[in-house]
Amino acid sequence: MLDSLLLVATILSPALAIYWLVMSFCGDGHDFRSKALSVAELHTEHGLIRQGLLWLAIGIPLSLGLAFGVWVCSGYEVSLNLEGYKKFVEISLLPLAIMSVSLPLAALVSRIHSTQQAARQIVLSRTKNNLDAYYAHRKAMFEYFKEIDETEYFNQYKFSYKAHPVLHKRFFLGSPEEGTPVMHEHTFTKVEQCINGAATFLIDVLSGSAKEPLAFYLTACSNIYHASKILNIKPVYIDMKDRGVFIRHNENEGATTFGVSTLETLAALRFTREYFNNLCDFSGRSRMSVSPKLDEVFDKTEFWLHKGKFIEELHEGIIANLVASGGATLGEKHHSLQTVQAG
Repeated sequence: MLDSLLLVATILSPALAIYWLVMSFCGDGHDFRSKALSVAELHTEHGLIRQGLLWLAIGIPLSLGLAFGVWVCSGYEVSLNLEGYKKFVEISLLPLAIMSVSLPLAALVSRIHSTQQAARQIVLSRTKNNLDAYYAHRKAMFEYFKEIDETEYFNQYKFSYKAHPVLHKRFFLGSPEEGTPVMHEHTFTKVEQCINGAATFLIDVLSGSAKEPLAFYLTACSNIYHASKILNIKPVYIDMKDRGVFIRHNENEGATTFGVSTLETLAALRFTREYFNNLCDFSGRSRMSVSPKLDEVFDKTEFWLHKGKFIEELHEGIIANLVASGGATLGEKHHSLQTVQAG
């Protein structure tokens, strides 16, 4: 029984002593538990000399070998001759064998540490490359739109192709850590549907064939508004809207017009489409296609003006009555308000 206790003490005492020393100098944390656990882990952010596991791999076999050596050598006297060396080697095979384990263990720890550091470096390098690719794509979009000249419609409505930062987030999927983003096709499709919807309803208004001209007109305007809002074209969904009229459907909902004329409505729709097409060009997506019939909304102007000024008639008739009865509200930049202020 005593021998068993001595064996356990011989193994545990030096091992625990080395662990405590290593923990004192290399342990990370604010309490005993965290420090004790940290020395049994490899930390790739530190050099090999600060790895507690390395010192455990060296210290524990050496201390165990010395502890067993003390028991083995007890009862013998030092003799510095041939017989003494032979006897030392003979009785010290186990302690020396235990101590010799420290070298391969240290080499193993060193190898694992270097491998983990290499893997970590690869991850960091990949992350950096992904970040660079993501923000390069984002910057390229801004630079692309800066190169497009200002557009003017009908010699009076000017638009610039300034890209808002939110545009990249809405139309491209991915995070900086994932690298170059991909197109968010759902958003592209939604804008395309809005522009096509606006043209579909507007062509009936412009031709005078709409059964419910006001409803068709407001539906077309709503589609233009949603498309320009997603594209964040403030000159359309803010500036041109403020020159129009807000017509209430009920207490909290309604639709707004873009100015009060055919030309203003066409300018808003055409620039929204052109802006979207340029975004498609940048992303590598095909430009939106419309039917030959709807092409007339984007290509013809005098043709529609000769057909009749149906939008102007709506503003002078039904919409003016709605404003008078409180069913509609003039925009902040409506021409009638500007005239009053100028007077």
